[in-house]
Amino acid sequence: MESIDRRSHRIGYSRRQVLRQGAAIGALAALASLTAGCGIIRTSAPTKLTVLTHWGDKPLQDVMQPILKEYEKQAPNVQIDYQTVDFDHLLTRITTGRAAGVHPDVYHVYALWLPDFAASQVMAKPPTDVVNDIQQSYTRGSANAVTYKGQIWGYPTEVDCYLLLYNKQMYQASGVEKPPATWDELKDVAGRLTKRGADGKIQQAGMIYMPGWDSGVVHPFTAFLWSNGGEYVAGDYSKVLFNQEPGQQTLQMELDLITQVKAVDLGIKMNDFLAGKGAQITMANWWRAALQKGFPGSLANVGVAPFPHGNGPVSTLQYNWLWIVDQATKIPDAAWAFLKWMNTPPSAGGSSPIGNFLLTALGVIPARRGDQQAHQDVLGDSFLKPFVDALQYARPEPILPGGQEIKTTLQKQIEAAWFGQKSPREALDTAATEANKIIADKSRQS
Repeated sequence: MESIDRRSHRIGYSRRQVLRQGAAIGALAALASLTAGCGIIRTSAPTKLTVLTHWGDKPLQDVMQPILKEYEKQAPNVQIDYQTVDFDHLLTRITTGRAAGVHPDVYHVYALWLPDFAASQVMAKPPTDVVNDIQQSYTRGSANAVTYKGQIWGYPTEVDCYLLLYNKQMYQASGVEKPPATWDELKDVAGRLTKRGADGKIQQAGMIYMPGWDSGVVHPFTAFLWSNGGEYVAGDYSKVLFNQEPGQQTLQMELDLITQVKAVDLGIKMNDFLAGKGAQITMANWWRAALQKGFPGSLANVGVAPFPHGNGPVSTLQYNWLWIVDQATKIPDAAWAFLKWMNTPPSAGGSSPIGNFLLTALGVIPARRGDQQAHQDVLGDSFLKPFVDALQYARPEPILPGGQEIKTTLQKQIEAAWFGQKSPREALDTAATEANKIIADKSRQS
């Protein structure tokens, strides 16, 4: 099982690097709205609460640590042992640690891992008041994204979705007046934006793909699939459906941009958009910090638009992170009290502590509606607002047993089609056969 960004280092710009470079030293701002109140357990017995995340880089720690100190101040008998590990090793740390009988009380995890965690009995079920709060205070998509087999497992935190990003200056120079709304328009616009040198090689790609990164391949494909009326998986999760006709059409459309329109050079990747070597890319909102720092013209030159659609409605994919509590913790009340405090605004109209962290340290969208409203100054900018708006129609990444293995399998087969090794049908049928075997194996194990 591999993580969402595990392979991103192969394309030259990892999410971890983005967060390190884009994190602001904003601890005072994050603390400004924190006051004593919700979630605090008053206990006379000293309590050590161990929390594990992948937010270990110093700029992130500079924002997180004062928040944790504030909680300790309000709950003086609680000591927080804040542990971090690089994201590449987070899942391994959780699984191997539990196998050895060593486990934190609280984790911050990727929602795609929920089925395997549920099967392994990693997670404690949240108290009723936590479940009610999540149902009432978060977007439906975020609540659904942290739900597996009808059970909400923890507090949604960061939410990301994918949209079409484009270089405004390149649009203007090529006479493109507006972003494409349909697949036919995407092919036309990508072709017009493509520039070649005297040797015929692409110098400015009309569209950029991200081979080598599972999320960068599969997430956009899934969004395009949904926008073509297709489905990734059956409603009962008994089998995948991405190899049906809408999926074949989707992969053929992606392949057409390479072979017919000749707007894609698979050697021009994600980092090249930052360097001004590509006009369009489908990417998630967490890239904001890198674009703000390194993109020519900064965010003012970045256009954001919905996915062009095929034979279906406009759609996109969102994926979430969440806080969970270990089922084996000896202090569940203290663990959930901490999480309630972290995820609840201290006053009406304010932001929760985690909402402050997400915006101050990472510049990403918090899942709680109140946090989104409290940070309209940031979330209302020209880059993030389209992503926030897209959450109204975004669909959560399918959370199914073996989801990460299936994702990696599909990535490899999509890339096989991109590189001319297989037809779209052959590639997707191969991926579906392997995926359905994974589903069947997981079903037998449950």
